Amino acid sequence: MSRIGRSKQPATLAMVMVAAAALAGCSSADGTADRAAATASASSGTSPSSFPTASASASSSAAPSSAQSPQSTRDWPDVFTVIQKWKDQPRGVGAPDAEAIHSKSVDFLNDTESRYGSQKGSKCWPERPTSLTPLCAANAAKAAETAKTSLSWIAHEDPRSFTTLRANADKVTKAAGFYTSHSCATAPAGQAERDACWDAGWIIAHAYPLLRDGFIAGLQAR
Repeated sequence: MSRIGRSKQPATLAMVMVAAAALAGCSSADGTADRAAATASASSGTSPSSFPTASASASSSAAPSSAQSPQSTRDWPDVFTVIQKWKDQPRGVGAPDAEAIHSKSVDFLNDTESRYGSQKGSKCWPERPTSLTPLCAANAAKAAETAKTSLSWIAHEDPRSFTTLRANADKVTKAAGFYTSHSCATAPAGQAERDACWDAGWIIAHAYPLLRDGFIAGLQAR
């Protein structure tokens, strides 16, 4: 190899080493940013994919954290455990305009549900890190408002009609009231208090299916 070729070799090697070090630094910085973004996403609980693992849930449920609300580690049933119970009940007093009222409710409930979330997509779902935060408190207020609006549509009806809707709306309103009056959005420190808040949150998360079920039951005089 010529003298010139040999003299360039150390310089070339040095440049490669510098470039590799620079790339490693960038990779490390990007990785740190990615991990920070992932942590922030998990704290916000904006999608089911951000749910923590079972071990993380157990840890956060044991003690509230300033960075993230605790989550429940209990098993929570789905909506089918609380709807369509009216099918086993005898027919009651029907409303002559039940069909019109039901039609009016469809878009109203669908739009509100799409905006605020429902069931596991609700900020109040007990297994989400938002379940004991102001985000759920906002959902609770909207659920109570929607329940009251639903009842206003049947205010002129026979009080013996729409029995399921009346009962379900009352259930939603009371759950939302409990969540607010017991300061559930501040993530109470006691386990019993948190469990009671999660019970209320579970009902709030099912507010729109419960109200929808009530309007459907009204078509069958139940």
